[in-house]
Amino acid sequence: MLRIKNLSFKLASERLILDRITTVFQPNEVYGIAGKSGAGKSTLLKIISGIKDASTGDVLLNDSKLPRASQRLIPGHPEMSLVAQDYNLDLYHTCTENIREVILNWEPVQREQRVRHLIKLLELEDVAHAIAKDLSGGEQQRLALARAIAKKPSWLLLDEPFSHLDSVLKVRLINLLWALKEKEHLCIILVSHDAQDMLGLCNHMAFLTKGKLSRFFAPMERYWNLKNLREARWFGEVNSITWNDEKIRFRPGSFSIDSNGVPLILNRCFFNGTVYIHYFYTLNNELVILHSLTALPDHLKIIPRHDK
Repeated sequence: MLRIKNLSFKLASERLILDRITTVFQPNEVYGIAGKSGAGKSTLLKIISGIKDASTGDVLLNDSKLPRASQRLIPGHPEMSLVAQDYNLDLYHTCTENIREVILNWEPVQREQRVRHLIKLLELEDVAHAIAKDLSGGEQQRLALARAIAKKPSWLLLDEPFSHLDSVLKVRLINLLWALKEKEHLCIILVSHDAQDMLGLCNHMAFLTKGKLSRFFAPMERYWNLKNLREARWFGEVNSITWNDEKIRFRPGSFSIDSNGVPLILNRCFFNGTVYIHYFYTLNNELVILHSLTALPDHLKIIPRHDK
C-alpha cells in the first residue's frame, strides 16, 4: 500500500501548487489523476517517486516513511519507476542496449533473459537493434516503458502517456498497459489533462484542481453522472437543453428517435472514422451534439436518455 499524507508543494515564489493532499493507492490497481496543464500533476508524480522534495508531508510505502529526494545520494525509490514526458532514453543506443544498461548489475544470463522478455512484451522485436533516435514516437514510448519496468518495480508512474499519440496508438497503449499490469503485477498511477483518455484503463480516477485532489471514484459511474457539469465535461461532450420546462443533460450517444420528442434541425454532420457527429439546434437555438453509426436526417425529434 502506498500512502501520501498531508502533501504540499510551494514554488520559490510561495505559489501553492499542491495543498495538503492525502490519499491511498492499493497494489495491482490502475489510478488516473486528471487536471489541467499547470495543475501540479507532474510535480505530484515526482514527489511520490522520490525525485522532488515536497514542501510538507510524507510518502509512505507499507506504513514505512520513504526518504525525501534530498536525503538520497541518487533520487528515487527502487520500488517505483517514473516515465516522464521526454522518455529519458539514450538516443544513440539501440533498444536492446537501452534496456540492458538499466540492469547491468544483474547476472548475465538473467539480464539477457529479461531484455528479451521485455523486447517481446513491449512489441519491439522489429526495432530491437535500431537506435532510439530513429524510432517513432510510439516505439520510443514503449522503449521507455521497457526501461522503466526492467528492474521489476511494484509501482509504475506515467506522466501524460497519451499526449503525443493518435487515437489508434492510444488504444494500443491502453491494451499494452493493462497487459503490463497483469503480467508484471504493477500498480499504475498516471496523470493526464484528458480524463477521456483514461476511461478505458483506470479502475479509479480523481481530479486535481487548485492544488486539491478529489476522492477517487469509479470512472464509468462519474461518466454517466451529469449533475456536476464541469466534471462531466472532463469526459467529453454534454448536451444541456430545456424540454417540457425541465433542464435536461445527456451524452451525445444517449438518445432515441421519437415523434413525441424534442425537434432538432441539422447544422452540420461529419464522419470521424468511428461515428457520425451531428451538430443540431433546437427550436430555442440550443446546440445539441449527437453521435450515431449512420447519418441522421436533417430534421428529427429525439428523446434524451439523461441524468437530471
